[in-house]
Amino acid sequence: MKQRRISFLLNSNITTIAIVIISAIVYINYHLSKEVLVKKIEDGAVNQSNMIISKISRISVGTEEIARNVSAQVLYYYKNNDLDVFLRQVLKSNTIIESIHVQLIGKDTKHLLRFYSIKNGRDNCNSDDLADDKFILDLKSGNPQLSNGVWTSPSYSKPDTSHLFVSYKLPIYYPESNQIAGIVSCEISLNAIRQMLSAIRLGENGYIFIVDQLGNYISHPRSDWILQHNIFEKTSTIFKDNGQEIESEIKQGRSGAGLGISEYLNGQAAWFYHAPITNSGWSVIIVIPEKELFKELHEIFLKIIVVSVFGILLLFLVNILVFKKMLDPLVRITHAIQLFTSSPDREHESKNEIMMLVNSLEDWQEKYGLLINDQKKTASDKIKFEKDLKSAQEIQLNIVPSGKPTFLENPEIDLYAMLKPAETIGGDLYDYFFIDKNHLLVAIGDVSGKGIPASLFMAITSTLIKTHAKILSSKDIVKRVNNELSDRNSNQYFVTLFLGILDIRSGLLDYCNAAHNFPYLLRADGTLETLSKSHGLPLGIYKGKKYKSSSIELKMNDLMILYTDGVINSRDTNKKHYGTNRLENTIQNLTDLTAEEAVERLVKSIMIFEGQGNQADDISLLALKYLNKPEDQA
Repeated sequence: MKQRRISFLLNSNITTIAIVIISAIVYINYHLSKEVLVKKIEDGAVNQSNMIISKISRISVGTEEIARNVSAQVLYYYKNNDLDVFLRQVLKSNTIIESIHVQLIGKDTKHLLRFYSIKNGRDNCNSDDLADDKFILDLKSGNPQLSNGVWTSPSYSKPDTSHLFVSYKLPIYYPESNQIAGIVSCEISLNAIRQMLSAIRLGENGYIFIVDQLGNYISHPRSDWILQHNIFEKTSTIFKDNGQEIESEIKQGRSGAGLGISEYLNGQAAWFYHAPITNSGWSVIIVIPEKELFKELHEIFLKIIVVSVFGILLLFLVNILVFKKMLDPLVRITHAIQLFTSSPDREHESKNEIMMLVNSLEDWQEKYGLLINDQKKTASDKIKFEKDLKSAQEIQLNIVPSGKPTFLENPEIDLYAMLKPAETIGGDLYDYFFIDKNHLLVAIGDVSGKGIPASLFMAITSTLIKTHAKILSSKDIVKRVNNELSDRNSNQYFVTLFLGILDIRSGLLDYCNAAHNFPYLLRADGTLETLSKSHGLPLGIYKGKKYKSSSIELKMNDLMILYTDGVINSRDTNKKHYGTNRLENTIQNLTDLTAEEAVERLVKSIMIFEGQGNQADDISLLALKYLNKPEDQA
């Protein structure tokens, strides 16, 4: 198929070029976006570090200011014996410091006087001898810068080795003299600073720590690294490239950024930014995992790829439509005809469209002939089925007696029955016949299911009832019918059955109800009774099942109504059921009517209730009116 090969090659080439162009655009866009994002993140890190530096600077500057104020007033309060009170008041008014220590020495004596005020009961002072204090020794050696105070290296408190602190020391001079009177030390907690840094969230796994000028950790998420690790050590470094340059920047108090490997994050690639903290010689370092840093970019990149793939697929489909439109109409005709053929063995015979068209037409002609034959056979089978169904309906109607029977020798019996299947044939049954001249058998039943299987099961049941009727015992007849139905019931059909034997001389009715709807007895005086006793399970389920029976006396002009559940299950257009209450109300209005009139009144009531709704189930009704006066009343 030459045209198809050309269209395929053109479409493939155009799609390939589009993929290359889109890939280049996506690649360039990714790297440009990455540079912009890194700059944006670096600006954010600068702002974040400035905020942190500002917080720490407020603590350090505030501590220095407190130390200067105490240095200026300590001798005055000492002379007035209020130094302890003064120190406690200063500590109480300034939450940023944990303790204040004042060490004084007289002009003419080396006797040490120590005053201090602490929080949380923790004394951080590690020096007991003012004369041996390194700060004093360095101050006396002539270093003028120390006179403005100095921050000590971080250290752990001797009483509490888990508490890390740092002190700011400032000399105390006698008034109008360069003679040193003592030292004031203000201590702040590095643990509090560490907690403050831990509370700052940097994505999911980003973190912040502080190092001193020599690279020692003085604050870190891992407390066991503090004063134990050094950032410039090879085993602890986060710097991937230019390690010496970055070390020089930190020691000289300059800021910078770069990429590295975080030991704390188990060797993950990370981006870092470092900046000095004013007046302290410390540097704050912010570390963010690279995968979190570019997470937003990767998500955008993934969306771009999805859109690009969708665009390429759309381009591919558009190309198919364009090339398909440009091809010869023969191609479209071939494709259209191939929709009605299925010749997998011919798909690889030829790529010539004309030959494909010829093969498709031949296949189509062959299948069309088979289709016509199938349609003829189907039509013939349908006619035969409808004929058989009609015959089955006639057979069923012949099995059950219909209309008003003529009992010329038994004028005391007025009986009428009708059957209305939901389909052409159904599973309802009723029967009535004289077993002998004095005993009338009436029965009504409902077979599970509908259609032909139900009608056949109904026919068998009706035949078995006639076979065993001479027993003259309702429960024994039901028992034998049940046993024989159970023997030949491989499909597990069952039938509910009401069977009664009426002695027309006395009006005594012996009946057995095998799970059928309870009949109604409308007395001549208008009283409605329900024969509400059930004597066993439906027939055809369990062989050997025993059944009981009951009896009731019919009096003159009493009317008995037998029915199947299709009556009470009739539904109107709103799917509402006819129900037993409506049936009972209708039966109570049947007084003084003949059996035929009673059945017709009930059918009319059901039809009016259903309206335009479809019949849901088979409907059977049997009315028996007893017109004889019982012998005991004669």
